[in-house]
Amino acid sequence: MHPQSFLFSSVTQVRHRRYDPRFREPSLDTAELAEPLSDDDERKYNPIKAAKNYETTSVFYDPLLEKLINMLMYNGNKAAAREIVEGMLEEIKMIQVKKYNHAGSKQEQEAIECNPYLIFQQALENLKPALMIIPVRKGGTVYQVPMSCPPKRQQFKVFKWLVDLNRDRERKIRMSKKLAMDVVDAFHHEGKCMKKKIELLKLCEANRAFAHYRW
Repeated sequence: MHPQSFLFSSVTQVRHRRYDPRFREPSLDTAELAEPLSDDDERKYNPIKAAKNYETTSVFYDPLLEKLINMLMYNGNKAAAREIVEGMLEEIKMIQVKKYNHAGSKQEQEAIECNPYLIFQQALENLKPALMIIPVRKGGTVYQVPMSCPPKRQQFKVFKWLVDLNRDRERKIRMSKKLAMDVVDAFHHEGKCMKKKIELLKLCEANRAFAHYRW
């Protein structure tokens, strides 16, 4: 990025910032909200940001699912995206319950996870890449330079793989079912999204000779 453009983007972010640095993030944990604040807790003396309109203290609220809903949203139709994600959780539950009912022994049943929220969270952890590729221009040549992938970028890549790989694939199958199958596969370290992660890591390995160009 050009230095001037970087400076302009930084100024723009500060200019349109709603809260100054004194404001703290709101808490959505009901157990934490029920406990009194200690005297040394900075939240007792600093103002708190207002919760976003989609944030809630419900036990069913998951910020990761909200991010997936935003990634799936098309033409501003958030209700349809939320319906897809809720259908995905139902499909995951049905897939795992079917495996549970067909298990041959008690030990096999105990090894099968049926909580769709835990399956979704573990699938995301399995798919997060530790490295990523950035283009760097040196002497008129653009090099594919590997570097460590920040946590937010890891999360974005996983959601992008899930959405892009299923949006135009097998239109006769519901989007919720396609997402559910990919999430269950990723939970077991399998599937198309896991292949994308492996391909990215192989590309980083092939370009490790250019790693010093990131500085």
